[in-house]
Amino acid sequence: MPRTRALLLAVCIFIAGPLPQTVTALATDTRSEGLELGNKVSNGNAQCTEGLHPAGHFCCLPCPPGKWKVADCKSDNGEPVCEFCKEGEEYTDKEHYSSKCRRCTFCDAAHGLEVERNCTRTQNAKCRCKANFYCSTSVCEHCDPCITCEHGIIEKCTPTSNTKCKAGATGSNLWWLFFLIIPILALAFGLYKHYKNNRLRNERLHSPLEIEKVPLNFSDIDFSKYIPRIAELMKINEVRELVRKNGVSEAKIDDIKNDSSQDTGEQKVQLLRSWYQAHGKKNAYRTFIKILNEAKYTAHSQRVQTIIEADMRNSHENSDSVGENEHQSFA
Repeated sequence: MPRTRALLLAVCIFIAGPLPQTVTALATDTRSEGLELGNKVSNGNAQCTEGLHPAGHFCCLPCPPGKWKVADCKSDNGEPVCEFCKEGEEYTDKEHYSSKCRRCTFCDAAHGLEVERNCTRTQNAKCRCKANFYCSTSVCEHCDPCITCEHGIIEKCTPTSNTKCKAGATGSNLWWLFFLIIPILALAFGLYKHYKNNRLRNERLHSPLEIEKVPLNFSDIDFSKYIPRIAELMKINEVRELVRKNGVSEAKIDDIKNDSSQDTGEQKVQLLRSWYQAHGKKNAYRTFIKILNEAKYTAHSQRVQTIIEADMRNSHENSDSVGENEHQSFA
């Protein structure tokens, strides 16, 4: 019987010919449509409607401006757990799903900036150039001081343009002044150096023995707590150059710049922290002073040493004072 049925089927196909291609194509299209529809349904189940955020199996509402997301919602269309940003330090200015607030922009006075609008939980701070400073670029990382005119002003300095001055004497008329000033400066420098050497010599001869300084241990100093104060002393290009030559990759420098493109103060802090994390705690202070001196930033090196050593001595004196008081109380 099976052989008879197969024979009859072969005869029918021979007589009628193969099925029309349109029928075959339609059947294939029908199967394809079924798969596509299944995919659409499956994808639809995994997506959330506009304005909602997928979190596991649920679609959650966003956190409002001024807050950050602590935990996701527990049901569809539910509200996540949100908490307020730190007033004056952090903000979010629109609805979002982020688990952190954005850091407020720091208007760096060392770069000629001042606060035009304070930072709140729902809006970032806005900076502007201080009086007698200007910035001619669209994105200002620092403002430059306005120049002073000796022969009159054509246009006054504005927050976006420098002072335009009237032309003074020509170069040929200044040669006589140049030859007059140089000898005077050389003589003044020689007299100052001679006076300074004599004063130091007299101090050594007549001063009493130097009081023995309290020995300080800087090998295990917590250098990280001084980073914000050090950042205020340096310009952003100085910090970038310093960390670039001492172990911080160009990719990390770019990431920090992109994360805080409007806040050079925060960029400086994060760049110095990246160097500190790469170096490690031990001898970080001495190493940092060394690389400052090698980079010819001697003025910054002296300021950093003054800040940290003064702080260490104060801490040492306070601890000695507390110990002495405790000893007297026991006596």
